[in-house]
Amino acid sequence: MYKLLIAAGFISILLSCNAQSSQKNNSSNMVEGKDYVILKRFRIEDKLGFNHPLEVSSFVLPANWQVNSSVQWDVTKKCFPEMIQASVKATSPDGDYELMLFPVTQFDWSTDAVQLDAMKRGFYPHACYIAQPTDAAGYIKYGLAPYVKAQVKLANTIPELQQQMDASALQMSNTARQAGNNAYSHRGSAAEGVLQFEDGKEGLAFCTIMQTIVTMPGTQGGMASNIQCYAGMRIVLKYKAGNNEMARKIMSTFFSSTRLNPQWFGGVQAFYAAVTSNAQNQLWKQIQITQKAQQEIGDNIIRSWEARNNTAASASKTDTDGFGQYLRGVENYTDESGNKIELTSGYTNAWSKSDGSYLMSNNPAFDPNVTFNEDWKRLNK
Repeated sequence: MYKLLIAAGFISILLSCNAQSSQKNNSSNMVEGKDYVILKRFRIEDKLGFNHPLEVSSFVLPANWQVNSSVQWDVTKKCFPEMIQASVKATSPDGDYELMLFPVTQFDWSTDAVQLDAMKRGFYPHACYIAQPTDAAGYIKYGLAPYVKAQVKLANTIPELQQQMDASALQMSNTARQAGNNAYSHRGSAAEGVLQFEDGKEGLAFCTIMQTIVTMPGTQGGMASNIQCYAGMRIVLKYKAGNNEMARKIMSTFFSSTRLNPQWFGGVQAFYAAVTSNAQNQLWKQIQITQKAQQEIGDNIIRSWEARNNTAASASKTDTDGFGQYLRGVENYTDESGNKIELTSGYTNAWSKSDGSYLMSNNPAFDPNVTFNEDWKRLNK
């Protein structure tokens, strides 16, 4: 439950996004941003949580976008999800597009007045900020939009993703029951919002909320519920007015291309297992990865976990792949090894390079191997 989700697509928008860095190749007169676009796989790195820097996740955006990311650890936080905070900010060269991925967060509530008062007074050893429970659409309206200083034009849950959220909630509830916690139940939702900013720009917002509901006897009789609302995904794409269709293609490929490193995710799971079992003195030992595993990760430029959806990151698949399929702005390609790659729709030719870059073009005569004298591999639809 506590993980980064982290996580790019571009059709015509890429033409404008890459316009400022357009350049002509002397041998073929092919112009970047007109005859072809180059996409790049960017990587988030955790430099604090392990004995060596470790990649957290990766995603595809235009190669000339400016991407900054941060992963922070703070074991003194009372709110469990806020102990590990990852964020991303990506901006197009012309400043017309700004992608913001905010850290996970959680807010708590109780239907029991006495327990709610105790939460507000900080009497609970581990608690997050206090707010009434809501679904993902409600959070976009009352949490995410105000945070980015935008007005909400529309915010709705996504029916196409509800089945996946329900399955995740059921799995979590079953896991709790198997551990003897029959008082636990879960309810999830995913939502999309359309935003309006004061500077005239528009925005798309995406959010997932997973509620953990603990039912117990109330302090004044009857039954009461303590409710934790975990916001596992909080993403906003701000863009120039009128480019909604193009913006949706950006998000579609971003979601579809996001890959979570199971090595890092496994370490985070071990960390939280240590925290929840009051074993903080041992947590750093538990999350160390072996030198051999670290070397394997460092030696492979294109990691095997980037070429497939990993079982260890099943919840991440719900958040990213599900949104990508919902937005439907990508087409499927396969490389020479048979691995599936989802890239922006609207192009007839695509190539990949070993450094994680992709090149797309509608010009049938264009060959990047000739133009750049580099080793590009053609992708098949």
